[in-house]
This record gives sequence, C-alpha cells and structure tokens, in this order.
Amino acid sequence: MRDEIVIRPPLPADHLEIAALIETLIPRYLSRELTPEGIAIFRKATQPGAIGASLGGLGPPVWSPAFVAVAGARIIGFGAVTRETHITQVQVAEDWHGRGIGGRLVRALIAEIRIRHPRARRVTLNASAAGLVSYLRMGFTPVGPRYFWRGIIAQPMVYRLS
Repeated sequence: MRDEIVIRPPLPADHLEIAALIETLIPRYLSRELTPEGIAIFRKATQPGAIGASLGGLGPPVWSPAFVAVAGARIIGFGAVTRETHITQVQVAEDWHGRGIGGRLVRALIAEIRIRHPRARRVTLNASAAGLVSYLRMGFTPVGPRYFWRGIIAQPMVYRLS
C-alpha cells in the first residue's frame, strides 16, 4: 500500500481539495483544544482562496515548501513550511490515519528544508494534542511550555538537524 501513495508538490488546482481535506478534520481532530475563536482563525486560514494564495506565495503566510500525499487521484495528506524552517501544516485524511502518511510528509518537508537551507540547524513546529505523540516518534522534542494564543493551544517542538 505504501507504494500507491505519491508525495509531490501541490499543483495550483490542488488548493480546493486541500481546503476540503482540512475542513473534514476540524470537527473531530483540529478542534479538540481550540476555542470558537481558534476554530474561526483556523477556518479562515484554510479556505481555498487563502490556501491558494499561501501556496502561490501571494499572501501570508507563504507556504514553501509544501507537499501533498496522493492516493490515486485523491489528496489524502498535506504538509507545509513557513518562515523557512517551521512546519505549519501536517494534515492527513481520517481514513488514512495510522499508515505513516504524516511521517512521510514530515520527512519530505525536512529533506526539502535541508536542500533549501543547508545551514539550518533545526526545524520547528507547534503540535496540537492530537499530533504530539506522532511528532515525538518522528524525533521532535518539546521546547518550552504549551501556549495559548487566540483560542489555539500548542506545544512548541524542535527537530535538530545534523
């Protein structure tokens, strides 16, 4: 099954499917620790137009690099970086959880960060409660306390590059 999944950069037309993927995850996974304000911020940032602008470098935050995981013709995962070395998005369709898709996306993002920023010493991200254990398994370590910002709770984490 692993060979059926392709990790590739997103195409301009993918932003609609990426937005739909993220929207399906909000009720059950992404809103676990979000207040209504946090959910509204997340929804606004992940609308198709906002995703298209971020992927195209036309609006903040610019997501580069970014990758999608594709099974057949369906986008089943999405990952993106902002500010050169900060992973800002890793989303996997619910029916594909537990199959290593998130790990493959994160490894692809880290590999691309190494190429684009060879002097970088670390990759950062802010983990939700839902993703914390997965990021620990991938080699990320918590740095500092969890924080609360405008309805969003997250654990800052770092992956040290050698």
